[in-house]
Amino acid sequence: MEGLIPFCAKCALLLPYRHRAGWRRSCCSMPMKLIHRLIGSLIAAAALAGAAHAQNVRILGRSDPVPTGGFAIQWPSSGFEATFDGPTLKATIFDWGSNWLNVEIDGKTSPLALEEGSRTYTLFDGAPGRHTIRVTRRTASNVGITRFENVEAAGLHPTSAPDHRIMVIGDSFASGFGVEGVNEKCAYSHQTQNADLAFPALLGRTFGADIHVIATDGRGLIRNWTGEDPTMSTLAWQTLPDGATSWTPQSYKAQVIVVNLGTNDFTASDPGESFDAAYVFMLRRLRATYPDALIVGSIGGSLWGKRFAAARTSISDAIDLVRKEGDANVRFVEFKLRSGPGRYGCDYHPGQRAQIEMAAALEQEISNSLGWTTTNRAAD
Repeated sequence: MEGLIPFCAKCALLLPYRHRAGWRRSCCSMPMKLIHRLIGSLIAAAALAGAAHAQNVRILGRSDPVPTGGFAIQWPSSGFEATFDGPTLKATIFDWGSNWLNVEIDGKTSPLALEEGSRTYTLFDGAPGRHTIRVTRRTASNVGITRFENVEAAGLHPTSAPDHRIMVIGDSFASGFGVEGVNEKCAYSHQTQNADLAFPALLGRTFGADIHVIATDGRGLIRNWTGEDPTMSTLAWQTLPDGATSWTPQSYKAQVIVVNLGTNDFTASDPGESFDAAYVFMLRRLRATYPDALIVGSIGGSLWGKRFAAARTSISDAIDLVRKEGDANVRFVEFKLRSGPGRYGCDYHPGQRAQIEMAAALEQEISNSLGWTTTNRAAD
């Protein structure tokens, strides 16, 4: 059944989806000591969940509730925001040991590498008084689920939600793959990925908007970089990529939806009419789900020549078609990026300069279409 995780009585539910392709071969051959240790970590993490959890913080992005009161995240830029009284704030977090977070306290951000299993982290140890914390995921959804079991601090309260809401459906460009790399020749690592420097987060800060980043590295609309399933046609409608629940759109009424898909579909070759039909279907489904939202289809960044021309034509033609059907609130944005320092991060992905230019192109379209004013420009 679509969206369900393959189940193995021993351990399948412990496997992130990046391991599922070979679960029948590898899952049941795992040593029982390792299986028991993983299960024990999950049980222990659940037991540690305390009274200060989801209702005391503002959850950012899509999340699944944890039965004991916490919440699980997986999409980039998801996390939580809250105000609290110092001098300390601690969080109990379960992770597979590969994810990184950004911890922002009163406007100052530091990276945090999560360890495997359930751990209690001191996220703030400083001055008394009122403070604001924002914790977001730097790494992509491919790295597995992160679960916040408990957040503990005096006077913990959720921040107020902003008036503007933006959802981005994309790939590694939207998750900040390699954005902190020195150039296109560097190899990807979790340390060089930073969703906070990718165009969705920049766009959110520009408009003071809440953002949902629904992006997975290497995924396309109908065809992925590696050829494996699922594609974003499926994942975009799930709460979490590794979860078993469908997303409830009513819980987040996006006012702007940016679709930045096609790079992985067209990397090897032109997927042809199958892509055209899938893109039109995606636009129609988004419109039926979000009747009042501005929908922006975008492309550009790491495709060249005939492949870029084919992708651009397919996407712009799909948008023209739904506009002719009567949907005037759909736009097309091409990312025309300049050369020079900061153009590329690792593995020919957009670097910091390119991400700023992508955000600026979308900012202009959104401002022109909706009249939104900027509160904080990403950069000049």
